[in-house]
Amino acid sequence: MDVRALEDSRSDAELVAASVAGDRGAFAAIYDRYADRLHDFCWSLLRDRDEAADATQDAFLVAAERLGQLRDPERLRPWLYAVARSQALRRARARQRVAPEEEMIDRPDTAAGPERATEQADLRELVWNAAAGLSERDRALLDLHLRQGLEGAELGEAMGIPAGHAYVLLSRLRDQVERSLGALLVARLGRRDCPDLAKLLTGWDGRFSPLIRKRVARHVDDCDVCGERRRVVASPLALLAAVPPLPAPAALRDRVLEGLQLTGVHGTQPPGQGP
Repeated sequence: MDVRALEDSRSDAELVAASVAGDRGAFAAIYDRYADRLHDFCWSLLRDRDEAADATQDAFLVAAERLGQLRDPERLRPWLYAVARSQALRRARARQRVAPEEEMIDRPDTAAGPERATEQADLRELVWNAAAGLSERDRALLDLHLRQGLEGAELGEAMGIPAGHAYVLLSRLRDQVERSLGALLVARLGRRDCPDLAKLLTGWDGRFSPLIRKRVARHVDDCDVCGERRRVVASPLALLAAVPPLPAPAALRDRVLEGLQLTGVHGTQPPGQGP
């Protein structure tokens, strides 16, 4: 039986208090509640399954060490995202670049017809991979808001910035993504409709470099045909929000809970909640 199927009814604050007091079962419940979400977030930043699993493990072990420093236990969720963001970006910077994972978007929306589902999956993959070219901060901000559901104070806490600043950054980023990644969709889908765009993209290797992004976005802004095409294609933000989540590997739970022996979280645990 999947131990994560036994949902702990305690609140985040109660789980934090019990964990700090030494209840390993409480920390296991925190893991079960947030592991899949944090792993998906790390994956969105790192675009590598193994790296995402390692970053998630690091995040939980760091969280176990610092849980007693959490001033407001009710803010556990944004705090965990902040810890995960730090660990994921540490790994991203260590390897100097983030490479998209080719096999990510392989689960089409079965609610739509087969052709429509395939088209939507292709567009999601296209925009998802293009979003990898955003800065680390912007990728994290978009994912936390669009795919993890954080907003307001929680979004600011997870990003380590004031909520008002997060709102301003997100507003600007939304406009940038709709314009630049919308231009990417036009570049991929609209060359047959616009000779000028086709000429602009002569010799294009398909990579959405900053130079190509600026050139295409500028063209789309000034072209009636491409401007209309951008208005009718799917919203890049909606496509990013629809990227399927990637749950944490089942084996990661044991790795994390075994690692707690090294972080100072000790004590008893209820039956069925052990590592």
